[in-house]
Amino acid sequence: MLTIFLVEDEMIELELLRDHIDWAGMGVRVAGTAKNGRKAWEQIQLLKPDIVLTDVRMPIMDGLQLASLVQANYSWMKIVFLSGHDEFGYVKTALQAGAIGYLLKPIDRAELAAVMAKVRDEVEKENLLRISRHVLIEKRIEELYKSGGEGAEQSWKELIRIEPPFAEKRFVTALIRGDGSREADIQPTVRSLLSANAMDGFVFRLGEREWVLAVPETPGADYGSCWQALSGAIKLACDWNVTIGVADTAAALNEAHGMLREAGRAAEESFYVGHGHIIRSGQAHEGAGDVFTTEDAALLKELNVHDRSAFASGLEHYFDMLVRMRAGRRKVHEVALELLRGIDAACSKLEEQARKEMGELHDWSRELLQLDTAFGIKGYLLGLAGKFGDYLEERGQDRHLQLVREVAEHIDNAYSEPLTIEQLAAKVYISPNYLRALFKEKQGCTIHEYLTRVRLAKAVELLADRTLKIHDVARKVGYDNTSYFCSFFYKTQGVTPNEYRKKFL
Repeated sequence: MLTIFLVEDEMIELELLRDHIDWAGMGVRVAGTAKNGRKAWEQIQLLKPDIVLTDVRMPIMDGLQLASLVQANYSWMKIVFLSGHDEFGYVKTALQAGAIGYLLKPIDRAELAAVMAKVRDEVEKENLLRISRHVLIEKRIEELYKSGGEGAEQSWKELIRIEPPFAEKRFVTALIRGDGSREADIQPTVRSLLSANAMDGFVFRLGEREWVLAVPETPGADYGSCWQALSGAIKLACDWNVTIGVADTAAALNEAHGMLREAGRAAEESFYVGHGHIIRSGQAHEGAGDVFTTEDAALLKELNVHDRSAFASGLEHYFDMLVRMRAGRRKVHEVALELLRGIDAACSKLEEQARKEMGELHDWSRELLQLDTAFGIKGYLLGLAGKFGDYLEERGQDRHLQLVREVAEHIDNAYSEPLTIEQLAAKVYISPNYLRALFKEKQGCTIHEYLTRVRLAKAVELLADRTLKIHDVARKVGYDNTSYFCSFFYKTQGVTPNEYRKKFL
């Protein structure tokens, strides 16, 4: 529905216009009224109606002066004049100045309906042109932010051709990053907030959960409050904590790409300080180069996940150093993956059940690389180390598991000997059948499967020594029959021992 603002210095006529015309039937709503041009102009700037219906002769500011102000500031707004018969000269001047029509007093309702229909057509045409033009402007601005070089230069020329005032306008640039796991579009929220605060601006998506907001620079504007309000609105609409990186540099849009890089450096601080902050580019810290000395790197490798307290303390120390020195994301991930490999090595020395409860290195690595703050990565590592410590504590309290561990350790050391279930059971003072059941339950495999696995791993290791013949390797891992060893190796590895040595070693 279109909106109309009524201006008439005669109160009775103004009330008749407002209350006794079927505006709704013509698809029009009365946005406001005023008794002279000056009061009308004050309201028009706030209400921005589609149509202004104004008398010509009024005190303080007449209709022609009001029309001039409207045309100069809101060229899309439509002016319709009310006049007496002896005022046609004024109206002719107004029509030449851009008014769309006039009505004679007293108003003929049929004529009014005809003029409103004409106005509606003009407004709809104007709106379509405005939308098309605005879409084109937004596209050029997006190109300026996303690209540099000749492409940006061409976009800048095209933007200035469409909207010359942009050559002088300076913009403040913000990069908005969301931390939510679910997908959402914040653009309607941003536009709604800008409209509610009578602010212009352009917003577009840059990447996954990442948007650029450009607002014209206004002297004395409280942008800090604006960013806070925006952060709160997005939290309410999308349940996201957002980081807003703001470029301290405000410039014309031919510098858009540089302003976006500046805002991006500010937003990158969220990796070190966490999400939910508003960060100006002047607050961003320059990253250090290689933050670890050779001694630091050696001590990192020595962190032992079996010592829960020392591991946690060392982890805190190294991550505090990484954050303080603003080490790059790659370096933080390198340190984290090194620690994951240490935890994985500790798990590999335990029974199969430990691996089932703890998970695999490739799963840990994938989950860790999805985390986008140093604090999140540190928390993940601490959680994994804590889970390992809990498993060790529970394991230490399980008497049956201790028996199985003792048997497994004996196999690890005596794999080259001819071991039997009876010998192993005698070492832990239980029956062979009971040992079979316990070992399967606690270790996740049979004793024979475990022994075979140990012997195979040792055989692969020995094959790397080319001074050893195949029958020497077979004997060292507990197989007196070389043919049986070769058959067993081929069955598990898909190649013979000699082929394995040639192909992989």
